[in-house]
Amino acid sequence: MSVVKTIRRRVNQAKGKARGDAARLLAHLPAPLQLRLARLMGYQYDYAGLDPHVRLLLAFRQMEGGGSLVTRDAVKSRRHFRREMLSIVAKPTPVAQVKNFQIDGPASKLNVRHYLPEQHQGAPLLVFYHGGGFVVGDLDTHDEACRLLCHYGRMQVLSVDYRLAPEYPAPAAVDDCVAALQWAKAHATELGADPARVCVCGDSAGGNLSAVVSQQTKGTADVPAAQLLFYPVVDLVNEYQSRKAFTQGLFLSDMDIEEANYAYVGLSDLTLQDPLVTPMLGDLSNLPPALVVSAAYDVLCDEGEAYAQRMRELGNRVILDRVESHGHGFINLTFLNPSAKQNTIRIAQDFRVFLDSLSA
Repeated sequence: MSVVKTIRRRVNQAKGKARGDAARLLAHLPAPLQLRLARLMGYQYDYAGLDPHVRLLLAFRQMEGGGSLVTRDAVKSRRHFRREMLSIVAKPTPVAQVKNFQIDGPASKLNVRHYLPEQHQGAPLLVFYHGGGFVVGDLDTHDEACRLLCHYGRMQVLSVDYRLAPEYPAPAAVDDCVAALQWAKAHATELGADPARVCVCGDSAGGNLSAVVSQQTKGTADVPAAQLLFYPVVDLVNEYQSRKAFTQGLFLSDMDIEEANYAYVGLSDLTLQDPLVTPMLGDLSNLPPALVVSAAYDVLCDEGEAYAQRMRELGNRVILDRVESHGHGFINLTFLNPSAKQNTIRIAQDFRVFLDSLSA
């Protein structure tokens, strides 16, 4: 018990990046001790298969007051999320080159970040849309995720800083993301990428944008070659069992989703039923091949899997990959949690194999 109390005190006293270092050390504890410490910290949720270290991370987050991903104060939410993400930064995954620049958007210039793998000539180009409930997130909060996709997927990555709600409600983000894909298509050869393999990717809200962009551009020269959707939010209308089962004690709650919906759609001229915000209600035929990733302990698990199944029923080529030991947001935990990193690496590699199979 004294060891557990000492670990608790030292992690609780850590500040800033020191807290991230302490959380990384806790990943090396035996799983039974991780579970014991999580219970001591007051984490009582019965998610039996959830990674023990993730439970411990959630326990410490809960002890600090938790914190919603999205609130009515968008500026405060962004500041909080960014501070959380930057506090866990460690040595970034190396890539050959990272370059920030701007491209033309429909309303203003868009900031983008371009990642090159070691062998980048003729590589696929992945246009990445970050998650964050359409309200939070930026190029920095998802930098490591893009590095992992670039390095282990052997792909160029173009991360897009699209406009956020509520200042810019739907469909501003969609317009920006379509424009970014069009730019990537037009400049793929200039970047040294394969123009026939320009794809879209995103996590959570970014998965929604990837799905919507794929629907909006199908049948045109701008359609992406494939989609990689990490635990996407694709249905803002219907209820799913996972929305009830995993709404408490994890990194994304049902309340977060409601607040995000309000910011993104409630302040726009669109309705929740519009396919521009609910791709499940769009035309799912003749879509680009897709790898859809769900997380077993995620409020969005069921809708993402239902979207994959519906695409498959309509004749699309789809692979569904459920990550059994994690919840929402695991690609943002790769600095802390070995399993999150291993799964993200595996998915990056699998997507590259999937892409190669499409042109075989």
